[in-house]
Amino acid sequence: MSYDRQFSFAQLISKFPVGIDENADTKAEYTWKFITQRTFPAMANIKTEIWVPDPAYSEEHSNVQSEGIIILRFPFHREKSEWWAKLFMWLGSKNERVVSIPFNPTKEQIAANGYTIENMEIWRDNPPSLRIASTKDEISWIQDLQSYLGITNQLALFRVCLDHPREVHRCAPRRERLGYQSTVGFQDAYPLHILNLASIHNVAKKMEPGAPSIGARNFRPNIVIVGGDAFDEDSWKRVRVGKYEYYVACRTVRCLLPNVNPATGIRHGSEPNRTLKAFRRIDEGDSKNACLGMQMVPALEESQIHVGDTVTVLETGEHFYIKQ
Repeated sequence: MSYDRQFSFAQLISKFPVGIDENADTKAEYTWKFITQRTFPAMANIKTEIWVPDPAYSEEHSNVQSEGIIILRFPFHREKSEWWAKLFMWLGSKNERVVSIPFNPTKEQIAANGYTIENMEIWRDNPPSLRIASTKDEISWIQDLQSYLGITNQLALFRVCLDHPREVHRCAPRRERLGYQSTVGFQDAYPLHILNLASIHNVAKKMEPGAPSIGARNFRPNIVIVGGDAFDEDSWKRVRVGKYEYYVACRTVRCLLPNVNPATGIRHGSEPNRTLKAFRRIDEGDSKNACLGMQMVPALEESQIHVGDTVTVLETGEHFYIKQ
């Protein structure tokens, strides 16, 4: 998953309101804090592509040196207001901004482009991250994105710093057991999220007539499996995918993000969260929220997963979710 969740947008959050007696330095403090579709559902309309260089290309090319580029596309109508821009997008308008960014910039590219290392808050972590672009720098494309999303704070795009990985603990196996501690980029908590398509279909059938259709994309997995019965995965503890083993650390506790339509960026007021909560509050570690899907970590520090790999269950047992 070397290309998975390596970038994140963040907004600059101040500590206001602060006490009237606080000193000026305290009042000026701020932090970059990650943003998601939970708060800004229109982010679903930011489309991404990865260009991976062919080995035959010259090693002198900047896009080869950066291990490829990431391409961002988002709707934008410069002459229209934010409300009109979103309306035209929903009606199928193709006006958009297109931006290319080095996937893993070299030291020379970092210096030439003025990228900086700054801490970015993501949940309870605050890892040093590479700031690629920000409205503070008056870069036009991210100013346009800020306008489209309706964000009033400063907006920035960050990339994971490979020298500062976020270690995974909570329900994950420890270094003493694996020989290494699993890490993540800008994932919420665990590197791998596996989802059973039969489980999604089961949830969809239970939703009331008129509810929006749902699919795997609503739940943002990076591994989707087919062929098993619904919710078989609830008790998995260890599996083999292809040639490699993985520990199933815990269930995936669902927030409201699946309510956002991944194709339009429109958030439904209740579904599928309401249906999930009606029958999927199954983990005593968080009895108030529903579960769907499982979080995994590799048994080895390096592994590979291919489309079409067979999933073999090696061990089953109980799970108890540990909160952030």
